[in-house]
Order: sequence, then structure tokens, then C-alpha cells
Amino acid sequence: MVGREHVMGLAIGNELELLYNHAGTECIRELWSGGRLWQTFQSRVAEFDQMGFSGIPVTSVFTAGVLTRSPVVPFLENPSQGLVNTFLQQAVRKYGKRYAFTFNVYPYFDPNLHLDPGTKDKCDLDLPRVTCWDKPTCLGPNIMASARKQMHFLTRRWDDLFWIGEIGWSSPQASLLGTNMADCPQFSSLNTFQTFYNGFLEWDLTLPQGVPAPDHIFYFTLRDALNFGNQEHFGLLTSCLSLGCKIATPSFRPQSCPLPKPKNPLSWQVWGFAALGVLLALSGAVTCLYVRWPNVKSMVRREPKSSSKRRLKEDTRAAEDSDSSE
Repeated sequence: MVGREHVMGLAIGNELELLYNHAGTECIRELWSGGRLWQTFQSRVAEFDQMGFSGIPVTSVFTAGVLTRSPVVPFLENPSQGLVNTFLQQAVRKYGKRYAFTFNVYPYFDPNLHLDPGTKDKCDLDLPRVTCWDKPTCLGPNIMASARKQMHFLTRRWDDLFWIGEIGWSSPQASLLGTNMADCPQFSSLNTFQTFYNGFLEWDLTLPQGVPAPDHIFYFTLRDALNFGNQEHFGLLTSCLSLGCKIATPSFRPQSCPLPKPKNPLSWQVWGFAALGVLLALSGAVTCLYVRWPNVKSMVRREPKSSSKRRLKEDTRAAEDSDSSE
């Protein structure tokens, strides 16, 4: 089994506040108002602890869309969409600092971005603040700072575990991009993709307004993938079969490497254990047959006698019928 030292945390649920777009109202009611998410979360954590992982962080991942900017109800609280604030209150109350607040942050999908005035396909004015990381106006770090503030409103602490579950950029354009930026070719260009990723690699995780930085960030993602059947292109690779990244120097030439063949596919230990298994199986079969042999033997002997008696009775009955007919 994987040891504790190799487990960072346990995530139960991903962006469940978006499930209302794909599930019926009864399912959403059961999940949130009916308490199914909270009950399932506790059950999974209890099972996790029984496996020897007690104390390791646990979380449920939400999008940055659950942030409300309200100090009273810091997170989404809508029965028809998600009672996220209630869930987080319950999680913090029971698990304390073991619970990690995790949010997926996507400046790429921000609905507040606009095309340049007087244009139908230019986004030069808003693009810099969406792809930067080291300025007070950078969108991604500002969203994270807002998340940290909302966490503080809920727990009155600044040192709760804070993870960014996903952040990335799509090139070519994601099919789900429904903002004004869908009309700006530069927005989803490979050049912008590279600018965003390069800035991420150089960023030191500092957030504006002096709020504490996230404890861990996961970049999204290694390869392009489907999202509820919709094609997205956030991957550094196009697919698992790609030989090179989307962004590379012009002189880079990827090469395929054949997998080395094992010299000794089956060692003598493997053959030895296989032979031992066969011997154990045969010995078990022989033992079973030996123990049951008297019963088997009597059944074999008894069957002919029963058949002979039955035939004798039938012959006698036939003879009687013949005499009576005469």
C-alpha cells in the first residue's frame, strides 16, 4: 500500500456547484439540501483514516465562481445550484485546519473581459492583465487573493490550507469559451499560451494586497482533454501520443525512444512460485478425492444395484400382466 509520505491529500468532489448544468433538480436537492455531499464526504474521510491516513489534508474542489465577496456569506449559498458556504462551515467545524480550501482559477474564462473599443476582434487592452503574474492588476493572483480573504471571513484565520486545484490557458480556443474573447484570435493564440505559462513558471506565488500565498498550485494540464464532451486545449501536449510540447524552440526536433525489452521476463523465482502453486493445487485435489473416495465408491457400486432391482421389478410386473392377459 502507498505510504503516508507519498500522499498529499484526499479530494472528494470536483466543481460540484456546476453539476446543476448537467443534472436534474431532484439530484441537486439531494446533494446539497439533503446532505448527501456532506454525508459522503465524512464517510470517505473515515474510510481514508482507517487505512492509516488520518491527519492528511482533505478537500473538495470548487471553482472561483463560488466566491461572493460578502463578509457574511463568503461563498455560494444557493439551494438550486450549491450550498457551498454551508458545506465549508461543516468541514471546517469538524476537520479544522486539516481541511484544505481548494479552488480552480481560470482567468481564461473570466466574463468581465472586453474587446478593445471600436473593434470586433482585438483584445490588446485587457490581455496583458489576464496573462501577467507579477503586477498588482494581474487577474489570476487577484482572484486568489479574493479567495484567501473569503476564507478569512469564514474562519477568521489567515493560515488555513489554501490550494489552487487548476489554473491554465487554452490554445487553440476552448469550445466552451463563451465570452467576448471568443472573437479575439490573439486571446487563444499559441503566443498567448506561451506568455501565460512562462509567467506562471517565473511567478513566486506572491499575492497582491499582502495576503498569504497559496500553499500549493497545480497547473492545468499535461495534455488536451474533453470536459463533459467538450474539447479543451489546456494541455502542454496535444495528446498522449505527442512527441513534443506545443511550445518549443524552432530548432527542437522530438525523437521517439523505443521501450527497452526486459532481459529476463520471468526469473527463476517467478517460475518457482508458479510451480509451487501448481503443486499445491494438485495436492489439494488429490487430498479432496482421497477423503471423499469411500462415498464416491459406494455411490458407484450402489447405482448398478438400484438399476438391477428396478429392472427385476419391471420384468416381474410384465410377466404378471402377461399371465393375466392369457
